[in-house]
Amino acid sequence: MLNEVYNAGRFISRGRGEHPCRVIDSDELIFVLRGELSMFEGNKQFHLQQGEWLILRRGKLHGGKAVYPKNLSFFWLHFRDLDQWLDTFPQSGKVLYPEQTAEYMQHFLYEQNRIDCDRSILELLFQLILKELQRQDNTGGTNRNHTPLTVAAQEYLALHYMEEINLASTAGALRCNTEYLGRLFHKSTGMTFAEALNKKRIEEAAKLLTNHEYSIKETMQLCGFNDPAYFRRKFRFYYNQSPGKFRKNHTIGHHNTL
Repeated sequence: MLNEVYNAGRFISRGRGEHPCRVIDSDELIFVLRGELSMFEGNKQFHLQQGEWLILRRGKLHGGKAVYPKNLSFFWLHFRDLDQWLDTFPQSGKVLYPEQTAEYMQHFLYEQNRIDCDRSILELLFQLILKELQRQDNTGGTNRNHTPLTVAAQEYLALHYMEEINLASTAGALRCNTEYLGRLFHKSTGMTFAEALNKKRIEEAAKLLTNHEYSIKETMQLCGFNDPAYFRRKFRFYYNQSPGKFRKNHTIGHHNTL
């Protein structure tokens, strides 16, 4: 698989332009970190959101269907010679663990741009990325331990994590008992609601920190934190480094913007 990897990068939108219409001689994986991306390939249309991926096949006309929104960011990776695998694999989907997939992609960019780049490491990272796509395909993105109420609470958290929410306000929105929701949520996810909320906020902050669109203070506020010291403490808990150091370590790579 070593020679199948071609090139990779990260796109960060500035709210103008759209993906060019073109035919290329390699296959392309697109993985959306933030925002929404509308694409077409031949007569097929795709509307990708955060955590979703798309594989564009070589030799086919593809391009954008809408102007890039300002908050859009995605990784792209060109590769070759996987026709037999691609013919039996879905063209698009949603990964089960987007943060893990993003980490593999970022490490790929970092290694690709090193002077002493090790192609065997690129090969391993590429295989890990493909495994993440397969993980979602194999599981269907579901967890049999999750009840409908737990899923609803997780969806509510994902939509409102940047607001001042807690277990009680979520239970109120879902019209259920607070203590019951707390017990059910912990049983299903292995985390308290507060732990899940902090984890989501920190994960979203990490995504914003990988570009310089927002300051660290703005990033903190956009992700629902009001106390800088608490934000730094929680960030260190999950990433074992300060937000500033994380930004410095994760902005190395091949970036293109428009």
